[in-house]
Amino acid sequence: MSARVLIVDDEPPARRKLRSHLEEAEGVEIVGEASDGLEAVDAIRELAPDLVFLDIQMPGMTGFEVLEAVGPEAMPPVVFVTAYDEFAVKAFEVEAVDYLLKPYDAGRFGQALDRALRRLAEKSPTRERMERLLETVGPGNRSLQRLVVRKHHRLLLIGVDEVTHLSARENYVEVFTASGSYLIRDTLSRLESRLDPSRFVRVHRSEIVNLEHVKELQPWTHGDYLIILESGEELRLSRRYSDRVLKGV
Repeated sequence: MSARVLIVDDEPPARRKLRSHLEEAEGVEIVGEASDGLEAVDAIRELAPDLVFLDIQMPGMTGFEVLEAVGPEAMPPVVFVTAYDEFAVKAFEVEAVDYLLKPYDAGRFGQALDRALRRLAEKSPTRERMERLLETVGPGNRSLQRLVVRKHHRLLLIGVDEVTHLSARENYVEVFTASGSYLIRDTLSRLESRLDPSRFVRVHRSEIVNLEHVKELQPWTHGDYLIILESGEELRLSRRYSDRVLKGV
């Protein structure tokens, strides 16, 4: 069994240690490194690794927030690398999530890697386990709070309250805010399932709108409506989705 591996840790010595151990292992290809949570989300989306060694305690965006941003359904199997407290370690054990407790030695690393490779070979599902882990040790609110977007060569975190609407663009979703728009590699359906349904509502098969930015609804044709946003931008509300929107505004 071979595995494409991504290393995520904000400390260069920790990344070098992981790389050294992985380079000595058989059947492993290191496809990249990330030095913070923003880079990690971007790399997971773009590189689609089979396995991620993910540090939990990183400034700006923790390992748990990386998992939330990518989504449990899209997250590859993870070996958490952590100096976290005993409570979290017990949670990992209960949910059978692999972890390395810093400081670790070559023997303990080998055990974690072997276990992860076995899980990959068995094609063991990870979504439910990741969801339970987040319920145990993550924030209580499961709705997505922030999005990782790319602007030119920079990665940014934007709050979902800034988002006016989202549009499907083939293999991407265009995220619109008052200050501009951004493309992220994701699907509209996956984002819809992770956004607060009391605020973000599907208005068309290729469009989701944030109701807090809706200024006006105007009847249009064949039971459709025209949505006028606070920015003045106009969107079509298909009659198929009109009931949910009319109840929310």
